[in-house]
Amino acid sequence: MLSPVTGRDSFLRILGALAEPTRLHLLEVLLFHGGPRSGPVAAGEPGMCLSDLELLVGQPHSLVSFHLRTLRAAGVVSVERRGRWSLYQVVPGALETVVAVLTQAVREARAKESRAGLRLRAAGLSASPGS
Repeated sequence: MLSPVTGRDSFLRILGALAEPTRLHLLEVLLFHGGPRSGPVAAGEPGMCLSDLELLVGQPHSLVSFHLRTLRAAGVVSVERRGRWSLYQVVPGALETVVAVLTQAVREARAKESRAGLRLRAAGLSASPGS
């Protein structure tokens, strides 16, 4: 699991950044867009330049830049300067923190639910509503 302070802070920072629809859309575009791209990006290389992101998200430069700064501050997106271009990429492993915490929470909830059901059955009661 994550360290109590650092992991929790990172988890909350990432969730906060992704809780806004435009930022979530930017992340989806960076992860899944397979179409043509401009700028100094090799075929098969991850990442996109700001002008491509603006077009695909349908938002003005200033708003896309603002949301990308928020994603960078949360550690979800990185930027690499290539001449006059800025190439934005998803940070490898950044989303694994969120997945790990949520997976652990689901496991613990299921285990707790299972233990509660066992206690009810041991007491001769039903665990399902209306029974």
